[in-house]
Amino acid sequence: MRCFVLLLSLLVLPTTAAAQAVVGSVRDMDGRPLAEAHVLVVPIERRAVTDAEGRFRLPPLPAGEYRLDVSLIGFAPVSRVLRVSGGGGSIEPLEIRMTPTPLTLSGIEVTASGTGRAPAAVTQATSQLSGKALERELSGTVAQTLRYQPGISVRFNGPAAAMPVMRGLTGDRVLVLQDGQRTADLAGSATDHGVTIDPLAAQRVEVVRGPATLLYGNNALGGVVNVISGDVSGGMPTAPQAAFAIRSESAYPGIALNGRVSAPLGEAFAVSARGGFRTAGDMRIGADPLLGRRLRNTEQRSWNGSFAVSHSSETWTSSVAARVYDFTYGLPYPPGADPIDLRGERFELAARTDLVFEAQAFPSLRIDATLQEYAHDEIDAGDVVQQRFELDTRTLNVMLRQGMIGPLHEGAWGASVLLKDYAATGPAALTPAAVSRAFGIFGFQAVGLGIGEAALQLGGRFDRYAIESRSSEKFGAGVERVFDALSGSAGLNVPVSNAFTVSLTAARSFRAPTVEELFSGAPHAGTGAVEYGNAGLQEEHGRSLELLLHLRTSRLSGQASVYASAIDGYIEPVFVGDTIIDDVTLPVFVYGQDEARMRGIEGMLEIAVAGDVVVGLRGDVLHAEHRDGTPLSFMPPARLGLSVRWDKGTLSLGGDAHHEFAQTRTGAADEAPTDAHTFSVRTRARASGSSAVYTRSPCAWTTSGTRCTASRPAASRTSRPRQVAISRSGIASTSEPFGFGPDWALA
Repeated sequence: MRCFVLLLSLLVLPTTAAAQAVVGSVRDMDGRPLAEAHVLVVPIERRAVTDAEGRFRLPPLPAGEYRLDVSLIGFAPVSRVLRVSGGGGSIEPLEIRMTPTPLTLSGIEVTASGTGRAPAAVTQATSQLSGKALERELSGTVAQTLRYQPGISVRFNGPAAAMPVMRGLTGDRVLVLQDGQRTADLAGSATDHGVTIDPLAAQRVEVVRGPATLLYGNNALGGVVNVISGDVSGGMPTAPQAAFAIRSESAYPGIALNGRVSAPLGEAFAVSARGGFRTAGDMRIGADPLLGRRLRNTEQRSWNGSFAVSHSSETWTSSVAARVYDFTYGLPYPPGADPIDLRGERFELAARTDLVFEAQAFPSLRIDATLQEYAHDEIDAGDVVQQRFELDTRTLNVMLRQGMIGPLHEGAWGASVLLKDYAATGPAALTPAAVSRAFGIFGFQAVGLGIGEAALQLGGRFDRYAIESRSSEKFGAGVERVFDALSGSAGLNVPVSNAFTVSLTAARSFRAPTVEELFSGAPHAGTGAVEYGNAGLQEEHGRSLELLLHLRTSRLSGQASVYASAIDGYIEPVFVGDTIIDDVTLPVFVYGQDEARMRGIEGMLEIAVAGDVVVGLRGDVLHAEHRDGTPLSFMPPARLGLSVRWDKGTLSLGGDAHHEFAQTRTGAADEAPTDAHTFSVRTRARASGSSAVYTRSPCAWTTSGTRCTASRPAASRTSRPRQVAISRSGIASTSEPFGFGPDWALA
């Protein structure tokens, strides 16, 4: 513990800032300032976000040549070469002009490769949400915010217990990051657990669909979600500024608030703080003969906050942040069952240092570290704690970025360490306590082929993951398992023209079994089932092949992916029958393994049909089965979405509809077929650049009625709710920084 705190302290030791910061402004073609534009320096990944006057400030840069990328939804991304000479000379203020476009165009992608690449240069399927696009999709959880992105659906067990599903994979196969750092909660371990990040805290969300084991190791077999809140970005605001957001949704009666302030302290330091609060009553579902007009016990309350200090100089930037997330929520339950509530918190101390070198071959070194403590209680109707879960996590990641070296393009080389101490206590404890230790090393390299901009992208990784259960009277003697695995990928990226790019990628990925999959052995009140692990489970190995197409012109923007994958040793709960405990019938699941095969198509296309009117089309189809051809359980149905949007900058109007086809290929688990339905017909209006009103149906019209679906058995009933969401946000800044001089800042 003391060693870890010492490391966090070393990451933020100040140095003298000798060089000048890079300052500038971002404006539209008429000279109007653009707020909340994202500015990124590649390859060293220094970031800034413009204030209300369109101004930005970047930490001092060593002599060299860089690429400056600016992105803002509603405008075409801008890329500019930035040359910094030696000798400490002044740098002229930059002025970036952006061309408006009604299309939703993504900026530079960092999560997928670690090096900062344009979306068309990434050989994996990606999505981004920021600015107006993020505001349009915001909902109560990260998973629900992403639910209409191609290839992404939601595992839903009430409004708070939601987890992204990527190409049919969820739980421990999808890794959720905050500012590129692993979020150490238990969202992936069971369907009654939620992600401990409030989506209102996000400035930007980056998604990688498909295996991302190469950079992130275990838990990324299905994909990665990176919620960028800016807490440890190392950014330096031009002046004190504040931003706020308020949101209310009628289907989840309540309110959500979020605020952020940041300020420079002299030339080398900056501070920032943010806080948020969310409360909602039971989910409204419309008239139902058994449930009434509300889905009982789905109320929720949470609050979150962070405080961060950043330091910047020519040779490094450092940030340290303290984060907290506190929550209480209930789980839906069928008539006749007893309610279960969850109460918990996560505390995190996060730090990041970027060392910048003048050597173009290796321009920067990033060191990330986190210390996280998570706990939650599962409480019955008598307010008795049936289970308490505790998880202490330590992470350390080091990544060396590589620049151009002859035919070798950019690359990344690194190592990661993950330490987890887990305990489950209480009369209904599901598993024994366990300790996990993981270590990985990786390398990624892009190689130019000498044929235009075509490049080969190669990567490899070695992981060792060890997990040991503790001896206990209930679960018996402890068991230790050690898993070693090699992962890798090879991708070919070929720009056919300035507008069209083709990529082909083959990958091998890895996932070790979890504590629950190995050692469970008790009824789990949160899921309403009896779960038994299997201590003899082997690791999962994924093999995948993906063809990816990118299209971008002044009137068209799209991405399409065709993929096939197989997972050897796919771990899933197998339904073996029912049992009766205390006069209650519960399903019994035992974790087993088989080969899983998945094939799918997904994509999106936006067309500027006339002026500022955009028509969008998106959809996905997944076919998933075992080796013998029987369907995998809980796979999402085929989906199709259509949207129309008119966007005139300060005023936008639009609407969309999403249709899900019938899902009759149900697995052996306790799963029922789903009728075809049209899900979430929405209309939107946005004015003055900061206010928005949305109407939507969060539930589904089907041939036999309308329904809202929850994960627990018998929690699905006929309903016809309507929802109105009202959102208000704003950003403000002053013209002068705080009056702390450089002598104070460097003391």
